Amino acid sequence: MLIAWTLAGPPALAQSNPPVTACGLPAQGNIVSTVTYTLTADCQLTGSIVASGAISVTINGGGHTISGGAFILLQGGGNTLNLNNLTIDGARQTRTETITANALSATDATFINSRGGPAIAALSSTRLENVLLAGNSSSHYALGGNGSAVHAGVNTSHVWNNVVMRRNFGNGGAISLQTGATLTTTGCLTLSGNIPYDVYDPNNNWTDSSTGPCSGTIGNGGQASVPSPALMACGLPAPGVLDSSATYQLRGDCQLSGSLTLSEDVDIRIVGNGFTLRSSAAGQQFFTAATSFLRLENVAFAGVRIFHWGDLQADRFRLTDTTGGAFLNVGAMRFTNALFENNSTATSTGRSVLLAWGSYRNGFTSFTDSAFRNNSGGLAPLQNAGATIELNGCVAFENNSPADFFGAVTDNRDPACDDEIVDPVIPVVPPAPPTAPNPNKLKAKHSSHNWHESFTTCAIPLGAIGCIYWWHSGGELLLSVYRIDLESVGHYALRVSQSEVEATDAGLVACSLDGRVAVRVGMTDAVSELMAYSKLYQELRPYPGARDIVVSKGPTALEGKTHHVIFDHALDGRVMGTVDTYDGLPAAECVEIAPEAADPPPTPAPVYAPPVQPQASQADGSIRHIVQPGDTLSAIAVAYRVYQLDIIMLNQLEDMGRWIYPGQELLIREAGV
Repeated sequence: MLIAWTLAGPPALAQSNPPVTACGLPAQGNIVSTVTYTLTADCQLTGSIVASGAISVTINGGGHTISGGAFILLQGGGNTLNLNNLTIDGARQTRTETITANALSATDATFINSRGGPAIAALSSTRLENVLLAGNSSSHYALGGNGSAVHAGVNTSHVWNNVVMRRNFGNGGAISLQTGATLTTTGCLTLSGNIPYDVYDPNNNWTDSSTGPCSGTIGNGGQASVPSPALMACGLPAPGVLDSSATYQLRGDCQLSGSLTLSEDVDIRIVGNGFTLRSSAAGQQFFTAATSFLRLENVAFAGVRIFHWGDLQADRFRLTDTTGGAFLNVGAMRFTNALFENNSTATSTGRSVLLAWGSYRNGFTSFTDSAFRNNSGGLAPLQNAGATIELNGCVAFENNSPADFFGAVTDNRDPACDDEIVDPVIPVVPPAPPTAPNPNKLKAKHSSHNWHESFTTCAIPLGAIGCIYWWHSGGELLLSVYRIDLESVGHYALRVSQSEVEATDAGLVACSLDGRVAVRVGMTDAVSELMAYSKLYQELRPYPGARDIVVSKGPTALEGKTHHVIFDHALDGRVMGTVDTYDGLPAAECVEIAPEAADPPPTPAPVYAPPVQPQASQADGSIRHIVQPGDTLSAIAVAYRVYQLDIIMLNQLEDMGRWIYPGQELLIREAGV
């Protein structure tokens, strides 16, 4: 026995799992056998927890949080990690991953604040049930990255039920599906503010059987939905995520205190009216997802920066006083009538205005009729890193240091151009508000006020029928409606305030005495029936029961046709749709009866508007229509048996054809067709 012991050596000491701390979890160490931990308090890791071999580790969180740790929470080949009712907080420490597991199952769990790499890297599979992934980010921006929230490795399988992914940034998508990886989503699914993609799926391996956005609580007591940002007094949303397409009309200068993020497939239009967006923050104020569209019109940026993956078009645009480089463009940008002045950066290798980076979509940027003046620092105002920068038309450079541009530039400038941009932003001065009183009465009095300004001052044109515009007086939002005559003169019809709208739960808010103009909260049955068939309205409507505000305008008294514009929630909200009805005046009950009349006069038989009369073709085969009072684009399209969109494209109509006016010539069919 003694000899045998000597030859074999002493018996090996059995390995054991690391000791548990007061919170119920090891602070660090090597887990060697299957184990279940139950947390009794929040846990702060001091190092890595590593699982060796094909073992199962279960952590029942009891609603608590695990944070800290030098690197990753759990790793090792063949293991299974089960997480229940807890939060994994990456605490914004830079790691390759926060969690790596061969197979991960998470129920009622939240993963937040991972930085430098994805929150979860799965070697074989993930099964998520009621999980929130939010605020995770990566320092890598390459399109085929590892994901900011979840890295779905090669040939891995992922099945999710009731999941929210919100504001995860970088590294391809919030989840990036590598070659052969599959994702199946069921139950509710919310994807909001993830940059550049919600799901990066180049091989189309995502099967989405989800039923719609999540509501209530999600994960470890988190909120499934976040309210849309409220409008600031200047007319721009407060910092937050923009999940729905909208047009914002600025009513004054804006001070940005945080960032606005455009989700995938969102189209945001900012009509600046000559006002300025300002920011003194060091970070970016706009983040745009890969399939988003940002349009900037007649607006100035001061100190504002953009990290851009989508499409951007800016016309009559001014950028000043930005430090650290205004634009990082990984998508597509087009500027016309733009001025870039007094921008700077302190880094020797940076740019004072724009870096076009070619890692995704070639980072295409074009400048047409633009000027760069007094920009300093870095390599140049314009820096090209494997992308494309085009200069077209009149583009001038003056007093920039140390150079005008760095890297390849496609120079298509007109050498004979002498029309240098000075300041393209033009303040829009609306017509003077009518002086007729409207002391919160249901009926608005007529006014002799005439409006002779260009139709372009309309906030919302009503075809060839009328014009809506709004302004602020004493902090109160006011809206006026005008009717338009053949001579293009606007006559005041009514004015209504936002407070009047707020005081009305449903029904008529205000109307003109002739019954031809009305403002309502909620749609009439006739309008509601038509809007039920509007795909755009159904897509834009953010939630059941949301408030519709309808502005209705009839072209002539007793004509029978009314044009309706449906706004979302406020007088200056986004336009949810437009529709025509043929059921009489917008508000026949508002037609005033003379007080001296003993009996009401007999009601005249309604005179319905004749349909649009098609006009004969020209000698060259073209067809041209002269717009008549009361015409709308939809009625014109019906008369000629063409698609409304064809008329819009042929005539390059702005705002999808909402603005047409009496006497305007519209091309219906081109010559020789």
